[in-house]
Formats: sequence, structure tokens, C-alpha cells
Amino acid sequence: MATPARTTGERTTPARPARDAVLRPWRGPADSTALAALDDGAPGIGVACGPEWHDDAAADPARLHLLLERPGEPGPAGYAVLAAPRGPEPGVELHRLVVHRDRRGTGAGRALLGAALAVAGVPGATGDTPGVPPWAGPGRLWLEVAADNVAALALYRSAGMVTETVLRTVPGDPSSTPLRLLLARG
Repeated sequence: MATPARTTGERTTPARPARDAVLRPWRGPADSTALAALDDGAPGIGVACGPEWHDDAAADPARLHLLLERPGEPGPAGYAVLAAPRGPEPGVELHRLVVHRDRRGTGAGRALLGAALAVAGVPGATGDTPGVPPWAGPGRLWLEVAADNVAALALYRSAGMVTETVLRTVPGDPSSTPLRLLLARG
């Protein structure tokens, strides 16, 4: 039986189960080039950061780059960057999660988020973790997301993440427009 298609916007993509996916750590400059191409136009990224950003982030022992690939598909389906606990916010930070625009709605984001939750050691997390850094596992994952990034919010909330803080356009004014949200689980 053929895999049913899922319509996402103007394109139609096959609905593939996450088990087809392979998670792996960043391997070198060629990965940085491929990931920078995914950043271009991705929601929440803002300005394109280029391969240099990925090279620097991958060289930082306090960060972990995870790439998601699917056999038979060109290039990465997406990636996540996790950062070690630091500063006043406890837990592992999901610094960035990006899915290729043609592979959104296929389970790629869910697989990357599952891996991030597992690296963070969140109770009940079931994601794969190909390379666990020594700073992993405090039991909490947190992130900041634009308040108007509806697709990202739906993904994070479906994984049990909750809003802990609302960062508003006018700090201290609870009636001002929400700009960014801090979500966490664990």
C-alpha cells in the first residue's frame, strides 16, 4: 500500500514515519554549508547566518548540532542546535530547530524535538540521541520562540512544553503585544 500524501501549503509531501530518519552529529564544513541553506527563509531565524555560524557553533563544546537525514532524500531534512546549561536559566537550551521547507509536516521536527528532549534528560523523552555531550541530562529543556510562530508553538506544545515567561514588546506592560515566549518541559 502506498504511503498517503500530506498536503502542506502548496506542495504535497509524503507522510513518512520518523523511523525512516537518521539522526547524526555535525561532521564538518560541508554540513555547515547545507545547514546554512536551510536557514535561508526559515521562520524565526531572522537574518541568514551562513556556514561560519554553524562552524563556530559546532566547534563550541557547549553546543551540540544534530542533523536529521532520510535515506534516499538529498541533504538534511532538518537540524537542531542544543546549548549547555548556562546563566540563570536552568536546563539545556534548544537554541535552534529548523526543518527543510519541503519536509515540514513529515515528522522531521518531531524527531528533532524528541532528540532534544532526550539529550536534556527530560523524564519520559523517547527520542534518539546519537552523541550525548557531558553536559546533557539536567532534566529540563527550554527555548525562546516568536509569539507568532504558530507552527513551532504547535509542535512544542504537542510535546508537552509550556509557556513559562512572556517577553512583551514593552517590558513590564502586561497589556503590550507578546513578542517572544519562553517554553520549557521538565
